[in-house]
Parts: sequence; structure tokens; C-alpha cells
Amino acid sequence: MTVYYLPDYPSRDFFANSFNVDAEKNLPTFYSFLALLFSSLLLGAIAHAKNLDSDRYKQHWKILSFIFLYLSLDEIGQLHEKFIDPMRSLLNATGVLYFTWIVPFGFLVGIFLLSYSKFVFHLPLATRKLFVAAGALYIGGAIGMEIPGGYIFTTTGMESLPYLIVASIEELLEMLGIVVFIHALISYIKTYLGGVSWEIYIPGKNTQVTENQNIGIPALSEAANTNLSR
Repeated sequence: MTVYYLPDYPSRDFFANSFNVDAEKNLPTFYSFLALLFSSLLLGAIAHAKNLDSDRYKQHWKILSFIFLYLSLDEIGQLHEKFIDPMRSLLNATGVLYFTWIVPFGFLVGIFLLSYSKFVFHLPLATRKLFVAAGALYIGGAIGMEIPGGYIFTTTGMESLPYLIVASIEELLEMLGIVVFIHALISYIKTYLGGVSWEIYIPGKNTQVTENQNIGIPALSEAANTNLSR
């Protein structure tokens, strides 16, 4: 919106492209990639703990970890967009289905929700509420907002104010969904798995720092050993 609706100023186009949530390979994309990847790592840590306990739903956690790993790669590589042209030609789609990747992915999301219903209901109430809220925000943004976005794109174009507003809302919902999901995972680890213990060792120094349920970030030149304690 900066490019089209605000006066020109030095480096306007550079900053607009760097922070454009509807563009690729910029700061919002990199942030979303890291957030999804972090979610995958947290899920992997939970899956590992559940596997040690031979938990009934250990595979569900593991699959979730791989799903979020794929989502992070999709965010940085826009893999889902490869489905648009073939599906658009197949369905002769326009209007609300202009972004036709939502058809196969919407079908997969439906299967996922059905197959994970028992898993969700086995979760503690607080975690379940956060999972449902995160899923509603993320899916509502990623797929739900693509429907009006496709219609507006075909009628007024991608440079129109209505489309820019819808695209911004879409990305905002996705980002909020991931933030809520990360909060849910960290809360679950802290409450039900005993938290996270980070032990930092500094070579050449007789020093050991331990942080329980907090994340410490060592200097880049220092070796760090992290351990998930249940």
C-alpha cells in the first residue's frame, strides 16, 4: 500500500518490497519460515518425549512435526503455487477459485481434521483451546481469505486497495495462528513435560549455566548443548 497510496520518499520501493506480506523472499516470508520451523522443532521435541513414554499418540506428534517442516519449506519456496496453473486449467476456475491450490489442499485439510479429531480431544483443555484457536486463525487466513482474495483479484486486480487489504489480513491471520500455536506448544512442554532445561557450556571456562523453562541464546562463537528434560 505504501507504493500506491503514499507520497514518494527515499528508498520507498525497497522498504515496501522488503515488508510486503504478499510478496516472496523478503522479511515477512523469512519470519514465517522461521516460526513454522520452530514449531516443527518443538513438535519434534514433544514427539521424542512421547516416544520414550510409548505414548498412544506419539505418531501424531511426529507427523505434526513433519507437516510443519513441510509448511516452513512451502513458505520459503512457495511450493503450493505449483498447483495453481494445472488445477486452474483442469477446473477452468476463476473468481473465488482463482487461487486453485485451495482445492487439493482444502481436501487434505479436511482429511487431516477428521483423522486428528481424537488426538485434539485427548489434549488438556487449555492446550486444546489454543490448538483450535491457532488452527482456526491459520487455516482461516491461508485458505479462507484466499477465496475472497481470488474473487477480488479477478475483478479489480492485485494492485487495488480491496485486494491489498484482504492479502494483509490473510498474512496477519497466518502469523497470529503460528504465534498462538507456538505459545500452546511451549505451555504444553512447561506444564505437562516438566519444562525445558538449557545447559550452556563455555569451552576454556569453568562455567556452566542452567536455565529451567527459559531459552538462553549463547554467543555465536560458543558451543551450546541443549537438553529437553521431562
